Amino acid sequence: MVASTDDTGLAAPAVRPGPKSPALASAARTRGSLAALLGNTGIRLLVPVLILAAWWGLSQSEVGSLIVAPPFEAFERVFTDFFSADAGRFFLGDATFDHFFPSVYRAMAGLLLAVVLGVALGVALGIVPVLTALFQPLIHLGRSLPSPALLGVFFFLFGTGDSPKIFLIAFSVVWPILFNTIDGVQSVGTGRMQAAAVFKISRWNVLTQIILPGAGPKIFAGVRTAMSLSLIIMIISELQKAENGLGYLLIRSQRDFDYTGFWSVLIVLAALGVALNFIFVFAERRALAWHRGVTQQND
Repeated sequence: MVASTDDTGLAAPAVRPGPKSPALASAARTRGSLAALLGNTGIRLLVPVLILAAWWGLSQSEVGSLIVAPPFEAFERVFTDFFSADAGRFFLGDATFDHFFPSVYRAMAGLLLAVVLGVALGVALGIVPVLTALFQPLIHLGRSLPSPALLGVFFFLFGTGDSPKIFLIAFSVVWPILFNTIDGVQSVGTGRMQAAAVFKISRWNVLTQIILPGAGPKIFAGVRTAMSLSLIIMIISELQKAENGLGYLLIRSQRDFDYTGFWSVLIVLAALGVALNFIFVFAERRALAWHRGVTQQND
């Protein structure tokens, strides 16, 4: 606000700056949002760029060049093996059909089986504390067993096909789902259960409308941990008695001293993990939208 005087010496009325036009305000907000987006994107890309630079530097060293393929050659190998120019095959290469899809099937089948068993048992044990106390020693014993060491046992019990690999993955990843489900069910609280009993709500509605939604955030946290573990156990299960899969491709390329192929498989595994994480985060946000709205949490 600026005051001025006229020729008579009297103070002239102050001149107030007019309000900004909606177009200017919108443009300013757009520039601010764009700058914030570019800043966040730059920060997120900083670590991958540093990793690629370190990878390239290691591949150029005298010792590292013997076992570390240059990143450009590894990425080129990914497109050569896992993609093609054939539109009839959806531009996918032989390695995608022979190794990638079988591995994804085993990992997802094992994870799905673990989710079904973990949630079902977790709800039952969480609702009935007596069952929790009764089976707690057995549960802790199963969790403490090293899953990779049981690979031979699963091969002996279920043969050498996909079944032992799927069951091993399910056995290995069921524990975080089970424990998180038990904890989530027990955290629902007796107040809600007593209110449901007062209003004579059916057991099915109590389960689907009170218990599972209340335990949902912790269940999803357990599934997210199990999803990461499923990829690790998938690779381990394919290192022996396998004829296809990414784990088989890893060990074959290592035995053939094909280190470019070895690193290309690692790139595919990393891309698979990132893609599954994005899909899971999308599904989690849709399923737990009510939870974020209540607790005012945003990722």
